[in-house]
Amino acid sequence: MAAISVTKCHGTGNDFVLLDDRAGNGYEYPRLARTLCERRFGIGADGLLVLLPARAKADLALRIFNADGSEAETCGNGLRCVARYIARESGRDGPLAIETAAGVVRTQPAGERIRVEMGTPQLVAPLYTDLEFDGRKLRFARISIGNPHAVILVQEPPEGFDLDQLAQAVTRAAKARDGLNVEIASTGSRTLRMRVHERGVGETWACGSGAAAAAVAAIIEGRAKSPVEVEQRGGNVTIEWQGEHTPIYLTGPAELVFDTTVAI
Repeated sequence: MAAISVTKCHGTGNDFVLLDDRAGNGYEYPRLARTLCERRFGIGADGLLVLLPARAKADLALRIFNADGSEAETCGNGLRCVARYIARESGRDGPLAIETAAGVVRTQPAGERIRVEMGTPQLVAPLYTDLEFDGRKLRFARISIGNPHAVILVQEPPEGFDLDQLAQAVTRAAKARDGLNVEIASTGSRTLRMRVHERGVGETWACGSGAAAAAVAAIIEGRAKSPVEVEQRGGNVTIEWQGEHTPIYLTGPAELVFDTTVAI
């Protein structure tokens, strides 16, 4: 039985197991994700972060696996955790270029937090879809931050919604065969209060790309102005976006919780 070294980490409560496989051992990552992320029989996490040698002009590559073994294109909270890990391992807390399935993403220190350039948001046409749910008339916006999101902006607190059922209804209405990340957020001029249902995981305490998508939706509709503070169950992140055709920036904390060795 082989043993591997991993690191538990989180960004605003969105937690991960990080595997540094830049040596190229080539584990079966989807199965490993299901095993390690299981909260009763494994370490427990929302996802598995796998570090690999970069193929593009980047410092390293990152593959991201959800708790069910499916693969995600990008992850704002996970990217900050990777930056924190590389700073500890290298002893150098500087900018990084990280290759992901959504392209090369750049991180840099921002005081005690980490700033991530998430790329240019893409508005999916048609942008809006109407939805009737639990006696309410809702509307969601389809926005890609390298991965797919559906954002619902409301006036009432998002805690009043059955998020699991809502996410299923949105995914059906969007005809999203591969699933969507679904965010519901109440808006203020500089603040959003958000809950998120991530495909392949369920409700999580935070989602970095989801916070970015929610901020984009709010700015487009004139409900918020950049920078936007996004409040989530696990903590707050700051989103900066100057409008169409410009990149979006996510700034937030990241913590390395512990290192351990597991038998596989």
